This record gives sequence, structure tokens and C-alpha cells, in this order.
Amino acid sequence: MNSNQRLPLVNSYIDKWAKEQPDSVAMVQHEDGRQVTYKKFSSLIDFFALKLLDMGIQKGDRVATQLVLLPEHMALMYACFKIGAIIAPLDLRLSENEVVRDINKIEAKAFFFLGKTPVRDFRLVGNAVKKGCLSVKHLVQFTADPKPGDIIEGGVSISDLMNKVRLVWLKLTDIFTGQLKKTYQKMDKRTPALIIYTTGTTGEPKPAVLCHENIIVQNQILERGIDYKGDKKDFSILVNLPPSHVGCVTETFMTTMFIGGKAVLLRIFDTKTTLEAIEHHKVKVIGQIPTMFRMLWNFPGYETYDLSSLEFVAYAGSAVDTTFLKKLSTMAPKFGTGIGMTENAGFATFTPADISHEEMAGQVGQAFDDLARVSIRNPMKENGSAGEELADEEIGEICYHPPIVFLGYYNQPEETKKAVSKEGILYTGDLGYFKQMDGYKALYLSGRKKFVIKQKGYNVFPGEVEEHIAQMEGVDVVEVIGLKHTLFDEGIFAFVRPGANITLSSQDVMEHCKSIASYKRPQHVEIWPQDKELPLTRSTKVDKLKLIEIAETIVEDLRNKGAWDAVP
Repeated sequence: MNSNQRLPLVNSYIDKWAKEQPDSVAMVQHEDGRQVTYKKFSSLIDFFALKLLDMGIQKGDRVATQLVLLPEHMALMYACFKIGAIIAPLDLRLSENEVVRDINKIEAKAFFFLGKTPVRDFRLVGNAVKKGCLSVKHLVQFTADPKPGDIIEGGVSISDLMNKVRLVWLKLTDIFTGQLKKTYQKMDKRTPALIIYTTGTTGEPKPAVLCHENIIVQNQILERGIDYKGDKKDFSILVNLPPSHVGCVTETFMTTMFIGGKAVLLRIFDTKTTLEAIEHHKVKVIGQIPTMFRMLWNFPGYETYDLSSLEFVAYAGSAVDTTFLKKLSTMAPKFGTGIGMTENAGFATFTPADISHEEMAGQVGQAFDDLARVSIRNPMKENGSAGEELADEEIGEICYHPPIVFLGYYNQPEETKKAVSKEGILYTGDLGYFKQMDGYKALYLSGRKKFVIKQKGYNVFPGEVEEHIAQMEGVDVVEVIGLKHTLFDEGIFAFVRPGANITLSSQDVMEHCKSIASYKRPQHVEIWPQDKELPLTRSTKVDKLKLIEIAETIVEDLRNKGAWDAVP
């Protein structure tokens, strides 16, 4: 399909391929080998959609999930799209309190979650939601064929929810009423579809609302970036990022559905399993954050895996050096990167095909003006209007233009106004400039306006971690900064000063941080002397730059001892 042939809805592409290539595999679950054809995927979506309608889920209602990457999870997601519900996949690593907080922000009507797993008992999360989220009317536990006591009180198993007898009845009823078709016809390209949580300047996670058009335009941009020339039926992408990440849902998975290829799903990321999946399924394309690539390269026996099927590898999420790019270029004939953010459903730019790693160094690709413009601008004006657009090679704030700009933060109009100008232009907080290259204009990054730590491909704002540590009894002052980390791009370093006559160890703080998501936990905690002030600027604010200098000295010593960069 030509990129210019844009269908109106995300589901339109499933409908298209279900008719044109019904027996082609849409996805395969690597762990158990289950294959789902486009015809089967379309039917599964309809079954979930009918059940959601049966539960009373309507257009505009929010549905939250905390699930691994499963065909059923993807079908549930597309089912929400089909009836106009807004689905919000939450990170598996969020604590019970964090899940309750995030669900209450969007007042979700239903919550789909895992049961007891070898890693964690998610029934505790379900019980916390039942107690702390009054908006949630349906608790659905993804436990198949449960035994007595497996399902939380007030919850229903996925087996009971998707009871075949009930589904047949709903399908027969729908034949006569046409309820699903009538509901689907009410959708348009600007209908809210997806909520992905991002982190704001205050450290508070913000629910970014994406519509169908946001996702589809991103799919077009990524399709152009990959520039796959073969038969779409042979196109395959490994999807191994978490479903709470745009890199998973809107980028790798939904772009595959947009193209009509095959998505190879991993329930959760694992280095060995990733290598095995590429080899076994002859995967053509893989896109990951730099940390994940480094973990692959550092895995014992990496060189023994047959990765010759790879035709394209892509990275995004953080800056890399030429050494990284050179290593990346050995994995496949083509490789690339781009830049984007949650608020525009993923990529806004992408590097041209066939460029060298030397040319790629420092840049994040070209914009596609026929799809969605990218501009460099002066700061947003006090009245909310966009600042002036700057000329090539002038440094300013990177800005994205409709139709790729998100609908806003759910129920947070003031936060939305800070990000989107009156003209509908999205301010990213990234600084950069355009430079004319041979045949295209490349975007280069100059730094970040926002003070954000890039940890394992996630945005972590110091304020959120600081606030959590400050809740500890006996903590007087806490300051969090980010420092270069060989594996995680940036590591989280925390300075903590106890109150007077309080004994507090770094181990105590690290133990306390186990109650927040793992990617927010410090790699090192330094206890600051009780009788010593933290360095201050002339405006009496904590001197972050000075703290970074101090921390870098400590980290260097840790490195000499084999710590800091080590895998936890």
C-alpha cells in the first residue's frame, strides 16, 4: 500500500488485510508459538468489542490494563478503538499505589490485569484498585481456567468474560441489531483512542490522549523510514517493548498492522529470548532503545545466534556515540533512527535509507512535510502563541505540527496549554536545528530544555524520585541527578541528607525505593553529612551542576571498584 493512501481509522487496516489476505499471519506469540491470522484477529477484535458493549463500556469510557504483550491484549486494544473507548495500558512495574493513582486520573471504568505470576502477584494490584478506584466497575483478571481462590473477590476471569456461549449469543444478536457496526460508524480520525502516560516537568505522570490520525501518521513516517521493498506478507517486526510504551503499540506493532506484515510478540523483554526469536522467526526488522541493543551485544554467545534475516534495525530514545552506530551497522544492511515523543504517538522524523553510520552521527532524521511538519522555534509566548520559526542552523525548540499533535492531557487543560500553542503546535522541550545535507534536511539535537533523566528508555524526572524518597521518615533533603551509564544510558544518582540525630543508610533508601517502578530507582544513594549544606547557587537554589561534579567523582570511584555500570 502506498503511504499516501491513508485510511481513516486504525481498525481500517485490520479490516483491509482481513479481506485481502485473510490467511496471512498478523502476529505470532513466540513463547508458545500461537499464530493469529488477520481473519482471526479481526474476529477476536469483534468478540472483545461486543463483550465491552455488553459490559456497558461506551464511546469515551476509559479502560485501563496492566498486562504483558499478548494477542488478546492487542485484540482488546483494537476492540476499544472500534467502539470508541479509550484504552490506557499501564507499566507492569508500577506499584499498587502508582496504578491506583494513574487509574484515578482518567477515571477508568474497567481494569484488565494479570493474576499470580512467577514474578509478581498482580491480584494485590487488583485488590488495591477495587479499594481505591471508585470509577472502576469491572475487574477482569487474565487468568485462564482458574481454580477456586485464584480470582479476586469481585473480579471475573478472562475465561468467564469470554464465555463462548455468551459470545455466540452476542454475535447472533448483533447480526439482527447491527449494534457494533452502528457504533463503529460513529468513529472518525480524531476520535480519542489511546492514553499513554508520560512524565511532566513536575515529575507527575500525565495521561497523553492520542487519536486515530496521530497513530496512522506515525505509522506512515515509520514505514517511510524502514523503506521495506519486499512483499508485505514477508515483512516481520519483533515487538519486545512493554505495551505501556509508544515504541510497542503505536510504533512497532501498529506499524506492522498498517503495512500488513507479521508481528512477533514477546510477553516481556528478555535478552536470550529476543535473540532466539529473531533466529527462529527469521525476523526482518527490530526496533529497540539503545540499552536493549547493548544488552544483546553483551550477552554471552551473542555471536552464535543467526541474525542474518535482519534487514533493518532502528533505535530511538536517547543519544548514542559513533561506536554504538558502528556496532549497529553490523546487524543489518540498513539501520536508522528518528525522534518523537509520546505526545505525537512516536516518530516525527526518520533518517533516510542507506546512509552511513558516520552521516547518521548526531542527527535524528528528516521531517516529512506532506505528513506532518517539524519546525525550530523561539519559546512559546506568554499569551500561548507559538514563537517565531527560525532559519536553518539556528538553535531553538523542536516543535511538531498537526496532524501528529496529540489531543491533550486527559482532564488537564492547563498542562496541555503549556505544551501546545494556540496554533496547535506541540513544543517538545528538546533543542535542535536543521542542517541541509545532500538531498535532504537533517534535524540535529542540541540538548534538552527539560531536566529529564533517560533511564532504560524511559523519561524519569528527578522531582518524582525526590518526592518518593522524601516520604521516608528522617529524610531532611534529597536531590536526584542523572549521570552517564554504560548500559542504561543514564543512571539515577541520589544525594540524601538525614535529619539531625537520625541514622540513615544508603541501603535503607534503596529498600524504600523498591516500592516505585524499577526504572525510577537510583543506581546509587550517597548519604550527605547532616552538618553540611548542599552547594547553592547565588539565587540560593541547590547547585545541580556542582552536585553533578561531586557525583561524577564518586561514580568514577565506583567504576574502579566494578560498580555503577554493572548490571543490577
